[in-house]
Amino acid sequence: MLTNFFGKSNPVNLIITFVLFLGFYSTTVFSHFTLDEIVLQGALMHLSNLGLYVLLFFFFNFILAKNKLTLYNSYGFLFFVILFGIFPFTIFNRYELFINVVLLIFLRRVFSLRTPKATFKKMFDSGFWLSISFIFNPFTLVFGILIYTSIALFQKLTLKTLLIPMVGFLVPLFCYFTYCFWYDEVDSFWGMFLWYTQYNFQFYTRTEVLAPLIFVGLIVAISIALKTPKVFLISGNYRKFWILTLVSLLVSVLLIAITKNKTGSELMYAFFPLSVILTNWVEGMSKRFFQELVLAIFLIASIVLLII
Repeated sequence: MLTNFFGKSNPVNLIITFVLFLGFYSTTVFSHFTLDEIVLQGALMHLSNLGLYVLLFFFFNFILAKNKLTLYNSYGFLFFVILFGIFPFTIFNRYELFINVVLLIFLRRVFSLRTPKATFKKMFDSGFWLSISFIFNPFTLVFGILIYTSIALFQKLTLKTLLIPMVGFLVPLFCYFTYCFWYDEVDSFWGMFLWYTQYNFQFYTRTEVLAPLIFVGLIVAISIALKTPKVFLISGNYRKFWILTLVSLLVSVLLIAITKNKTGSELMYAFFPLSVILTNWVEGMSKRFFQELVLAIFLIASIVLLII
């Protein structure tokens, strides 16, 4: 039943999946805040949050469809939304949400390097959007690894292709420096380059955080182990996209590890590669029963972990 419905990609599926997210969002709101707090925060704030989520979902689905990272189905979007139900503490960090929107715009340009059209512009744009995210969260600089991984996979590493993303990166940075200089806040600019972190993972030792992490981690590890050998038997862009997705997951895990103040919201950085990996694994299953089973397990887990 689930495969029959979500095995197609159409507006109805997207709307139903978004309604599922609204259920996760509203349940989390009422379980963490009193009615007085919700009224005090105001409907406008929640509407603006949902507006950012609409942007996040739009760019997520755009990247998947434009680059054919998955087949013609709604599994990717479904897994992306389910991860918010499994990790509900990621939902309310407005700051991290905005950075993730910027990073998806960045990933859109990185994955689009597969085509030879306007490659230099795409490289420049990749550096540009990475710089925007860097200004808001300096640790996101580690995503620069993806730019040069994509260039190495789909284009050629030359002096020009090495320098163009750097030029794109410097443009917003120079504008921000000018702003800081004008308002005598140069110290805050240089502070972005003073990297220091606390490798304190105490937050992740909580049962409500550790249990879903182990659950998702085990299934993703199994999916990578089963899917990767099959992918490497296929030549062309599909194998390159898989490599780029795995690198994206590794970079996301690195970013989560070096994040200074760990609140759990940083897990959102890994939702994109996790969704793509899980979708490709489910798509490759030969028997529909196993597809139904995995989808049902994730749906049930998201609901159970949300309400306990």
